[in-house]
Amino acid sequence: MGRRDVTSRDTVLVLTSAGDPTAEAVVCALARAGATIARFDTGDFPLGLGLSATTAAAGGWAGSVTGAWGVLDLERVRSVFYWRPTSFRLPSGMSPADEVWAAVEARHGWGGLLASLDARWVNDPVRSAAAEYKPLQLSVAARCGLAVPRTLVSNVHTDVVDFARQIGGPVVCKPLSSLVFAENGEEPTKTYTTIIDPASVDPDAFAMTAHLVQEYINKAYEVRVTAAGKTLLAVSIRSSSPAGRVDWRADYDSLTTAGLRARGGGVGHRPIPDPDGPGLRRVRLRRHPIRAVDLPGVQPGRPLVVAGTRDRRPHR
Repeated sequence: MGRRDVTSRDTVLVLTSAGDPTAEAVVCALARAGATIARFDTGDFPLGLGLSATTAAAGGWAGSVTGAWGVLDLERVRSVFYWRPTSFRLPSGMSPADEVWAAVEARHGWGGLLASLDARWVNDPVRSAAAEYKPLQLSVAARCGLAVPRTLVSNVHTDVVDFARQIGGPVVCKPLSSLVFAENGEEPTKTYTTIIDPASVDPDAFAMTAHLVQEYINKAYEVRVTAAGKTLLAVSIRSSSPAGRVDWRADYDSLTTAGLRARGGGVGHRPIPDPDGPGLRRVRLRRHPIRAVDLPGVQPGRPLVVAGTRDRRPHR
């Protein structure tokens, strides 16, 4: 079987969890545009999905994914929307060693086939995973000409005390990941950005892992700028609570949001960054079709990047 002509690749594959509101909105928009859509969750493999593919003569793979909704011809996939699919769900009764082995094999087999698709990804999960590293986000922002807060990554208590002394003002500790976890059947919890006094931190506890400590930016509001291709979509985020002003994710009920114009607009006299300015234009070209940048409402004329993200939303 030779390489399939691009005109026969007519399917948009949506990889997401069931009921996700963002994915639902994307699917509805694609349906209105007349797209052929195949949607499933990687978490349905292997219990609810069948996968079979063989090498094709001209490279790539020929095969199908079969589920309750029907059959997907892998060679018909022209683009993939990847939005928070869940982990593989394996059969019960497996030993811990077998579970680990089966999950790794599923990831390499399933993931390898999907990575081989001759398709456009929004966003490529491999690149997205690399871009989740906060030190890399700040480094890229600085190289693109954007200002970043003074930041320390360390597990050495004396160094964080010295860093705070050099800052001469409040500092915050930020989680380096977006991990949500639960213990002993309790509700899932998430760690938010917190103002800390380094002198009161337990040195032994601090030494147990890496921490990101950053100068605190006393901002009037934040701006979430989402880039979809060459289009910038901006929204201001204001919080009425102390916790929300440090980290708006900590108190969603306190938030008010408003759309901003990408050029000549802004909140009061503080314009948002020009999408054609060199900084955001360079960030925009970092090979992610969709990305987001968080900017506090300070320092007019030179946006200060607090974080660069991909899959977060300013609402639940």
